Amino acid sequence: MKIFVISVFFMLVSPFSSYSMVEEDLLVRALTATNVQIESFDVADWSVINRDFMEFSDMKKIAENVFRIFQTIDEKFTMTQESDNMYRVVILESLLYDGNYVRIVVQTVKLPEEFEKEPQTYLAISVTGSDVRKLKDMKQKVAWAVTSSGGQSRITTCLAGAIYGKLNRIEQDKIARRILEELKIKEVEKMEDLEMQNFIGYSPLIPDSLEIMGKKYNVNIAVRDSDQDDKTYIWLGVPVLSIEY
Repeated sequence: MKIFVISVFFMLVSPFSSYSMVEEDLLVRALTATNVQIESFDVADWSVINRDFMEFSDMKKIAENVFRIFQTIDEKFTMTQESDNMYRVVILESLLYDGNYVRIVVQTVKLPEEFEKEPQTYLAISVTGSDVRKLKDMKQKVAWAVTSSGGQSRITTCLAGAIYGKLNRIEQDKIARRILEELKIKEVEKMEDLEMQNFIGYSPLIPDSLEIMGKKYNVNIAVRDSDQDDKTYIWLGVPVLSIEY
């Protein structure tokens, strides 16, 4: 039910449209300006695609049709499914020949009676890769996969990078502030604990945003160091970080 919970969260905040396809260059420049070495990217999207409680056979067809958008030669995929009385989930995963990894989830649910809504089927897609030059193409394919399935694109883009060496909190803060400056973010909210610093704000350079508690946000930065490999890791997400960090 984790996917369903995430979907409900995004329904509670203001909807946002598909992000501009020139955005990835802006994000890449913001990170590399601070000498961060980009190690990976993640593009995710989700949407309600119909108001039915679907059968597994139809859900599998949707997942396979979406997969063909990313298939480059004849890659094989694995497909799993699970269910109970209230939901059914189909998960398709595959490593592509171009090095990217795609995960497609089709989930159909019967909402609790207190929601007073008909059943819904969600499509969630994520693509992960290490070659940031492929980011633009993956964003276009992910957005098309959602819209061609009857949904409304809500792309989140995440870049993960690192700097060699363990930076102290002051140095970490400087890195994050420099990224925020590159994105022209003036008002920043900062949260931190013993392991992580987290920053959120609104960039006028990025056309869309989420509205939470009356304020707009479209950038999320997280910074922490690692004892295991002597690195400091930096994550940049638009509009939020949708990956584990």
